Order: sequence, then structure tokens, then C-alpha cells
Amino acid sequence: MTDATTEATHSGGSAGAVPAEDPTAFGWLNTADHKRIGRLFIACSLLFALAGAIADLLVRFDLASSSDHTVLNADSFVQVFTFTRDALVFGMLIPLFLGIAIYVVPLQVGAPNIAFGRAAALSFWGWLVSAGVLVGAYIANGGPGGGFSDGVDLHLLALAGLVISLLAGAICVAVTTLTMRAPGMYMDRTPPFAWSALVTASMLVVSLGVVLGQIVILYIEHRYGPRFLGGNYGIWSRIDWMYRTPQLFIYVVPVLGVVAEIMLAAARRWVFEPLALYFTMGLVGLFGFGAWANFGITDEGADIVDGLEGIVLVGLYAGALAGVSGLLALLGFTLWQSRNRPRPRSGAVSLTRPNTAVVAAFGAGTLIAVAALVGLIGAGVDWLQIAGRGVDGNAPLRFTTWVTGQQSLLIYGAGLLGGLAALHWWAPKIWGRRLSELAGFASLLAIGGGALLAWLGPTLSGVFTEQPQFVYGAPLLTTRYADQVDDTGASAAEGLSIVGTIGVVIVLVGVALVVLNLLVSVAMRKGAATEADPWDGLTPEWLLPSPPPLGPAAALPELTSGTPLLDAELNGNGLNGTGAAAERDAEEVPA
Repeated sequence: MTDATTEATHSGGSAGAVPAEDPTAFGWLNTADHKRIGRLFIACSLLFALAGAIADLLVRFDLASSSDHTVLNADSFVQVFTFTRDALVFGMLIPLFLGIAIYVVPLQVGAPNIAFGRAAALSFWGWLVSAGVLVGAYIANGGPGGGFSDGVDLHLLALAGLVISLLAGAICVAVTTLTMRAPGMYMDRTPPFAWSALVTASMLVVSLGVVLGQIVILYIEHRYGPRFLGGNYGIWSRIDWMYRTPQLFIYVVPVLGVVAEIMLAAARRWVFEPLALYFTMGLVGLFGFGAWANFGITDEGADIVDGLEGIVLVGLYAGALAGVSGLLALLGFTLWQSRNRPRPRSGAVSLTRPNTAVVAAFGAGTLIAVAALVGLIGAGVDWLQIAGRGVDGNAPLRFTTWVTGQQSLLIYGAGLLGGLAALHWWAPKIWGRRLSELAGFASLLAIGGGALLAWLGPTLSGVFTEQPQFVYGAPLLTTRYADQVDDTGASAAEGLSIVGTIGVVIVLVGVALVVLNLLVSVAMRKGAATEADPWDGLTPEWLLPSPPPLGPAAALPELTSGTPLLDAELNGNGLNGTGAAAERDAEEVPA
């Protein structure tokens, strides 16, 4: 991108131009302001987090009995199970971080508004309407395994609407980062979260484009064709890869951006090699491309993956683990370098005075690394057929409840903890008020502890109880423990399922605490009002008022760095130089 292009868009080009905002309540309906759109995404995604956790709880209650269905029946079990995945991934995980990115990224790169503001607004309303239609389709006995043919078609249409809407929002974020940066702010100087949002948006365009094509084929086949893909029970085998690893790693790349933002602010120091930081995030996104591994997570691909081609799955997990480990190592080294650096003021965030954002960010980053490591081990076990996996009816781990454990670790653990860290970190900028630290730590402990239990139960069940390989077309899918294990393993599976159920209950309490914290601190205005930069942050959004006024920014700071506040501390000039260069120059000056 040339400087001329950057300057044109920064000075109010058509990509960011929107009419003045209506300050009334009606303005929320026709808004094109990225700040309002971001808030709408955040609020609604948290409601879907509650709905998804409740649905998951119903499923796990049913799994906790080895005798028969206790809460659901054989017909509704499949719909509730698949709705849980839809709600947690397309209702909570992707929209939550998309909303945060829509709000924060323009402020970080010095853009007056999100690119294509009307398209961003359409993204939210399209997502919300499609989500409502999706819920209606499930209620009408649609969805994978549904008994009402029109309801199944409606589910596919709603899922396509969700995908298209999220794609539109991702494109707006990507275009903003690529073309609307302040003059002089090059890609290697963007803040970590803006870069992670670009990586995620780019990979969503690629991966969601694939699944959109699959949904179109499934719709045509189910409504008009001979149903050679399995009809209503064949749908899940074609789209299951969207809800499991390695694809889940793409959805949590923004969490790595949040971790980097908070840890670098705590260190009050820039990484010694910024390109390595950006590269590690890109590596996680690249190796999280689940469509690469689609052959390995369907029953048709079982023989392929158990052969030499199984190294593909091992390589995907290894690449993701290398990216996460490299990023955490960079941040850890930076924190170690800053161990003796004096704090500029008492209110600044630091490791010696950790708040909810710092602890949640540390936990989220750690859980992503654990998920990548466990995934690598599981892929290796399947590939090498260790402990007879894939032999004599003993299913490979990727076809057992081990997958449910991976989902719990990344969605409940990394996703919700990363979202909690982001909300506490940027709440002053988004709403102008701090969230309660007491409620924050309580929700942190509940979400973190519950996620570990929700991961541990199904993971151990998949490893230590013999679960015969499922057939995707079977009405009860594969996650019903009682239908998977033999007589000797049923009691063990039941006990481990109870552990996972308790974990989901605790996670649900944690999510409810987050929602309650927002209602009290923000809606009821009980949270402490803040200044522009309450944390002593590094990145450009902390130069602006908290919260920024509605509408496009009338005046933006001239930026040449993603860390202007660090530059101000090191150079005595808040808007010149880069944080990394300024820090190196400062260290070369003799004492």
C-alpha cells in the first residue's frame, strides 16, 4: 500500500465516510458507527454464550446417565447437540471477537470509522436475523437429524445467512486494517490486536467460504436431489469440521492479540522482534485452517488418516503449537526484560498488581498452548495407532468424546477467558466505565475452573474407555457415551461425564457473572468512570477519550507507530518513532 493511498483514506475517504449519528435510541437501528455496531455484537454474543452453555448442559446431563435419556429424548438429542455447537461458535465465539475488533481496530490504526460502515451494520443485523431463524428451525424439528424436511432446509438457509453475515464483518475489519491506517503506520507497526484481527478475518474469508459452498451443495441435495450425501443425517458429517480443531484455532487467534496487548502493557516494553510476534499469530491462523483436515474428521477419511497421510493432522497441530509457543515465549522474554523497570504511576497495569484482564489473558494464552499440545498428542496417537486406536472397533481419538474435550478447552477456556480479558481491558474505552474487579475475578475462576473440568471429563473418557467408531449417519451421532462404550466401560464413562457436566455448570455461572457485571457496571452505571488511559496502555486507542464520541472522529492523532504512548515515555514525543526503535535507542544511551 502506498503512502498516498493511506493518506487519502485517513483523511476521510469514501470507505470510512458515514452520515452523522442519531443520538436517540432509534439511532441504534440505522447506525453505521463502528462503536455502536461493536457494542451490539458484544452484547448479543454474550446472550448466545448463555444459551449455548444451557443447551450444552442439557446434553451433558443426558450423557451423565448410562441407562437412557434423562432430559432429552432420542429425537431431540441430536438437535440440541448441534445447536450447542452453532450457538457457541457462530453465536458467541466468532461474533464476540468480531464485535471487539469492529470497535477497537479503527481506533488502533487511526481510522475515522470502520471500512464500509453500512456493510458492517448489515453484517450485524444479518447475523442477528439469521440466528433467530436458526433457533426457529431447531424448534420446528429442523437441523441435522431433524424430522421436518422444511425445517432442515430452513436450518441450512439460516446457517448460510450466519456465514455470509460474519464474512461481511470480517471483510470490513480486514479492509480497515489494510487500507485505512494512519499515514506512516505500516503493517509491521500495527498494534498486536489489529494484526490478530487481520489474520482471523483473512482466514475466515478462506474457511467460511469453503463451508458456504458446502452448505449450498447440501441445500440443493437435500431439497432437490437424490440425497446421496445422507439426507438430514448426512449434514453433520460435512460441516462438523467448523466446530472442532484445528479450525477452532482460527477463531481464537484474536485471543492471542488480546494476550499480547495486555502483556506488553504490563511489561511497559515492546518486543525485541515485532515481525516474529506477527509471524507467530499468522502461523496459528494458517495451521488452523480446518478445511485442510476435512478428510481426516469424516468417516470416509478414516482409512486415509490412519495411513501415512495422517502426518497432515500431526503437522497442523504441530504448526499451531509452534505458533502459540513462539508467541508466548516472546511475551515471556519481554516480561523478563522489564522485571526491574519502574512503574510510571500507581494506576498502571503490571504483573505485580495483576487485575482481571492480566490474569485472564495469561490463562487464555496458556489454555491455547495446552489445546495445541493435547491435539498434537491425540493426532500422533491416531496416526501411529497407539494403544490399538483405530483397530478392532476401538475408535481413533478424533472419533470419540476426546473431541468434545478439545472444544471445551478452546471455546469455554481460551475463548471465554480471552473475551473476559478483552472486556475488562477495553471496557473503559467501550463504555467509559471499569468493570467490577471482584465480579471479574469470580467469573475468571468460574470460567477457568469449569472449562478445565468440562475438558477433563470427556477427554479422559475418550482415552480410557473403549468407544467403538461411530457412523455419522447414525441418529444419535457419536457423543452419547452410553451408545459408545461397552459394558465394562459404561460406568467409567458415566462418572467422567459427570465431571464434564459439573464443569459446564460452573462455566454457566461464570458467564452469568460476566453478564451481570456488565449490567451493573455499564447499564446501571455503577462502574467507576475512567480517564482516557486508565491502564497506562501503549496503543493509539488510549490517546482518545473514553468512550470516544459517536460518529466519525473529527480529529485523529498523527501516528507513525502502534505504540505512541510508549514512544512518549521513551522519546518525550508521543507521536514520532516506533516503540521498538525508540526503546533500542534509549538503551544505547550511556548511563
